Amino acid sequence: MMMRMKVGLAALAVAAVLGVSVMDAQRGGGAAGAGTQAGPRQGGAGGDGEQPVGRGTFQPTLWWGDEMFPKWPYPAGDAAYADLDGMKMKGYINEITAFSRKSRDDGNQYWGRITGSPYDKMTTDWVEAQFKRIGLEQVRAQQFTLKPQQWWPTSWEVSVAGGGKTVALKTAFPLYHSAGINGTVDLDAVWVGMGTAADFQGRDVRGKAVIAFGFPNPGGREDTALTYGTVRRADDAGAAALIIVLGFPGNVMNEPTAAGTTDPAKMPIFMLGNQDGTVIRQMIETGQSPKIHARLAVELRTGQQTANVWGVLPGATDENIVIMAHTDAFFEGAMDNASGVATLVALAEHYAKVPKAQRRRTMTFLTTSAHHSPSGDDAGVRWVHNNMKDMLAKTALIVNCEHTAQVATFLIGEALYASNQVSARRWYIGGSNQLKTVVMKNFKDYGMALYSRPEGRPGGELGQLYQDAPSFHIIDHTVYHTDMDTLSAVPAAGLEQSAHVFGKIIDDVNKMDLTALLGAPVTTR
Repeated sequence: MMMRMKVGLAALAVAAVLGVSVMDAQRGGGAAGAGTQAGPRQGGAGGDGEQPVGRGTFQPTLWWGDEMFPKWPYPAGDAAYADLDGMKMKGYINEITAFSRKSRDDGNQYWGRITGSPYDKMTTDWVEAQFKRIGLEQVRAQQFTLKPQQWWPTSWEVSVAGGGKTVALKTAFPLYHSAGINGTVDLDAVWVGMGTAADFQGRDVRGKAVIAFGFPNPGGREDTALTYGTVRRADDAGAAALIIVLGFPGNVMNEPTAAGTTDPAKMPIFMLGNQDGTVIRQMIETGQSPKIHARLAVELRTGQQTANVWGVLPGATDENIVIMAHTDAFFEGAMDNASGVATLVALAEHYAKVPKAQRRRTMTFLTTSAHHSPSGDDAGVRWVHNNMKDMLAKTALIVNCEHTAQVATFLIGEALYASNQVSARRWYIGGSNQLKTVVMKNFKDYGMALYSRPEGRPGGELGQLYQDAPSFHIIDHTVYHTDMDTLSAVPAAGLEQSAHVFGKIIDDVNKMDLTALLGAPVTTR
C-alpha cells in the first residue's frame, strides 16, 4: 500500500509538471507502452494476449519513472547550477513534442517536426517566444527557403496477402528519398535475410518485393541492411520494391533518412516494424506465397520555409560562446532533439540571471532546422558555417546540445528492457589539450557515461562547425528516428546531469584565454 501511494504521488508530480492527466502519467505513452510504475511491466504485442510466433513477440518493456533514477553526487560548487532542473526541462520537451503529436493527430502520415512543415514553424516560433521571455537580446528568426526540392511522401499503404487473409502492415514508413509508386503494385515477396551478397545468391528478385532484416546498429537511424548495402544490391538485381524490417522487438515505426546509402534508390523502399515483418516471413515459411500490395504517393515540393532562431546575452568582451541545438525531428523526437532544445533553453535561463559584468564572453544561443532535410548551403547550420566566420573566429567554445539524455536499454531474449540508468553517449571534443582536459575532468566529476573512445569526426550539427572553433558535444542515439522516441525515454536525471556539466564547462572555459583553447594547428583560421 505504501509503495502504491508513493507511485501515485510520483505520477501526480509528473502530471503537474508536464500538463498531462494522471492516467497518462501512470500509463506513459509511445510504442513502448511506457509507465511510471515502480517496477518493470512486460506488455504483449497483441491486445487479446495472443502472441505471434518468432522474434519480436514483445513490445519494449516499460520505462522506469524518474523517481527511480539514482542521482550522481555532484562535485563541490555545483549549487550554482541548481536552477538547471531536469523535471523543468522535461516540461519543455513535452511542449515541443506536442507540435509533433499535433502533426500526427492532424492526419499526416509523414509526421513530426518535419523541416518546412507548419509544425517546424510552430517549433521555431516557440523557441523565439522562449528567448524573448528569458530576456535575450537581438532575438530574431532567420528565414530560409529550402533548396533543392524537398522530398515529401503524402500518403501510402502497404499490406500482405496470403493463405486467404490480408494483413495491413501499419508500421510501414517510406525510407527517406524513396521512389514513389504510380498507382498501386502487387508483388511477390522474397526473403533475403540480412541482405548481404551471400543472401542474394540463388534468389530471383527481379520485379519482386525484397524483404530484408536489419539489426539495429545501434538504433533506429542505422541498421545492418542499410550499412551492408542491401539497397544497392536490390536495385542492381532489378527488385521492384524493398522492405527493411527493423530488428527492434515489438512493432516500431522508424525513418533512417537513408543512413548508409550513397544514392537515392530507383525503387520504393519501406521500413517496417518487427512484428509486421514476422507476418510476411511466416507466410513465406508456410508456403502461402504472399503478395505485397503497396501504394506510395510522393511530391517534390518547392518554396518551403524554415528558420534558425538567434538570441544573445552580451558579455564583457566581444569574444563569444555559442550554444546550439537543432529543432526538427521525425515522430515525437523527444530525445532527438527536443532534449537538446530544452537543455539550451534551460542554459539560456541560467545565464540570463548572471550579471553582464560577470559574463566574460558574449553568449549566442542558436537553434537550427534542416538537420534531417537537404538544404544546400543556404539554410540551417550550413549557412552559419558559410556566413558567420567573423563571429566564429572569436568563438571560444561551441556547445552542441544534441540528444542530451536517454534511458539505457538492453535487448534480452525477445524483449527490449529499459533500465534506471542514463545511456552512455557518443562524444567529441575539438580544440586544445587544455580544453580537452577541462571537458574530460568535468565529464568524470559529474559521472557522465561515455563510450570508451570519441568520435573521429563529430556527427550531428557539430559536424558542420567543429573546425570553425573549439567545441564539444555528447549524443545519445538508440531510440532516435523511431516512434519509441517519446518523453518516457528521456530521464530527468540525465537532462539535469548534462545541463549541469555543460554549465560547469562553460564557466571553466571562461577562465581561459582564447589562445589557450584553440590548439594548433587550426586549419580554418
